[in-house]
Amino acid sequence: MALIEIKNLHTYFKTKKGIVKAVNDVSYSLDAGKTIGIVGESGSGKSISAMSILRLLDSNGYIESGEIIFDGQDLTKLSIQEMYEVRGNAISVIFQEPMTSLNPVFSIKKQLAEPFEVHQKAEQIQYNLKVKAEYEEKKKQINDKYDALIKEIENGNPEGKDAKTKVNEINKQRKADLK
Repeated sequence: MALIEIKNLHTYFKTKKGIVKAVNDVSYSLDAGKTIGIVGESGSGKSISAMSILRLLDSNGYIESGEIIFDGQDLTKLSIQEMYEVRGNAISVIFQEPMTSLNPVFSIKKQLAEPFEVHQKAEQIQYNLKVKAEYEEKKKQINDKYDALIKEIENGNPEGKDAKTKVNEINKQRKADLK
């Protein structure tokens, strides 16, 4: 089964002189654990084909048609946010141009680790936001519950205790539940 499958990929660029068809009807697949070599003359679309997979095209570039199937999903249909989750976690690119691939100011270790750090941190932030949202929802439910009890007491149903004492007890219990 193919790890990634490119089907009839067409990647174009809008220019002042019209549309440039940089990748025109390219198809190939790659099985897990295998290697593929894409060769061609300079300007033949090798890099644009790879950049299309990651959707890292310049602002005037776009995928006109075709499919890029990875892990059972068509990457051409994903939102920018969904692609951000794929890039660096599941698929990465190593640029062929030495001046754009590695920066001599930083260690190779730092440069290779950076995508993992960035994407792992992004995942942690998303998880933290989800946990916070769940906590806020639970907090709202607890407050609604106790507000209803207090309202019931204030409306004349203290259940044998003085209303002020009962409200104080409820607020103490609310505080404990919110910890």
